[in-house]
Amino acid sequence: MPPPRANPSLARGMDCRGTPAMVPPALRPPPGGTTMRLMALYLTSIVCGFCMMALEILGGRFIQPAFGSSIDVWAAIISVFILSLSIGYVIGGRIADRATSNAPLGWVIAAAGVFYCLMPWYGMPFMEALGEGIKTARWGVLLAALILYLAPSLLLGTVSPILVKLVFTNAAHVGRTTGTLYAIGSLGNVLGVLIADYLLLVYFSLNSNIFWMGVILGALGLAHLAIRVPAASAVAPPTTGALPAPATGAAGGASA
Repeated sequence: MPPPRANPSLARGMDCRGTPAMVPPALRPPPGGTTMRLMALYLTSIVCGFCMMALEILGGRFIQPAFGSSIDVWAAIISVFILSLSIGYVIGGRIADRATSNAPLGWVIAAAGVFYCLMPWYGMPFMEALGEGIKTARWGVLLAALILYLAPSLLLGTVSPILVKLVFTNAAHVGRTTGTLYAIGSLGNVLGVLIADYLLLVYFSLNSNIFWMGVILGALGLAHLAIRVPAASAVAPPTTGALPAPATGAAGGASA
């Protein structure tokens, strides 16, 4: 009896039924200088993290004329920012799955910058227009914080998942790369809290701080739209090698 032959469909990357075999995808690294690419993306993480937490600190002072500075004010602000981050992470993850470059990142950062720039003009008139019943209610400050801060902080919340997609170029270093990105973003958060408290609120007006952070975010977003950074793409490795044929048993070879 002749030895069994390898299935030709398996050699072409198909299973025994003739359908394509499931082959795990590999990453095709994007072109361009890796170091400059990472530095630009890490800088984006720092700037966005800075502006996010600086707005949270400045936000308490921003709504103080209408609602005071009680614990209810800070509970409302912290809750809104955590909620916006949670929603932003989900939306940002969906955007990242479809993104092929940093263009969506540029759009969300620029949109956040627009909200920052406009807040000094519409924020105070909005709070003054609220009725006295809303201002004195405990939930009134939560409503004001939602309307004022949810949109810009949500947009900045989408940044981290998109950055992960852009920074991720090597499956072997996914943990190290993602951890470094989160650490740098957290550094930006800490700088935003400390600089806003010790410098910005001391030497500059509240509206100027918020406006110029919006200008910086807008410029950063436009820079990402002007200078495209391609994302790593998942590609299936070629399946040209044939699967090894099963070993021929001694008893099978001896039978006539």
